[in-house]
Amino acid sequence: MTGREGFLNRYNVPRGTAAQFDRYAALLVEWQARMNLVSRSTLDQFWDRHVADSAQLVDFAPATPSTWLDIGAGAGFPGIVIALLTEHRVTLVEATTKKCHFLKTVVDELGLGNVNICNRRAEALHNDGFDVISARAFAPLTRLFELGSQSARESTRWLLLKGCNVQQELDEARLAFDFSAELMPSRTDPRGRIVVATKVRRKAVRR
Repeated sequence: MTGREGFLNRYNVPRGTAAQFDRYAALLVEWQARMNLVSRSTLDQFWDRHVADSAQLVDFAPATPSTWLDIGAGAGFPGIVIALLTEHRVTLVEATTKKCHFLKTVVDELGLGNVNICNRRAEALHNDGFDVISARAFAPLTRLFELGSQSARESTRWLLLKGCNVQQELDEARLAFDFSAELMPSRTDPRGRIVVATKVRRKAVRR
């Protein structure tokens, strides 16, 4: 079973959380009329293309509440979905101010106390490191590692939703970074893969 009921059953979503997802869907449609948040061709595939695709990252995340950074949050996928399904403390980083206005509206209306919105570029963040860093349809792996490296530590788990060019991206990323990575199949896209990476660090420059 796919669609709304399939998703709700797969993740055993409580009635209250299901209502939050329904409101999220309505807000996306409302705001999409004013700005480009997702591809228009996927707007009517909210549950399968966007929500279920994002939710599968939960299976690879820490079991206990952790700090989570979502790079290039856009319309809130996967960050908002993760925040609705778990108790992880999610920081949404989005450089486009009008998209942050949308995210703030969603967070306020859904009452998400475990979400922080950061209107800046990911590389401008400086902190002690997040437990998890995620991204979806945002940038190639090398660029993602560059953007998130200042917010990561060796134990940080990177959960990155990728398409059919993932092997090429991995090969290119290894030219600049050392890391351990597993490729997990996507449940929503037969060509898609989830990169689960750890121990990401930039290679030393040879002199």
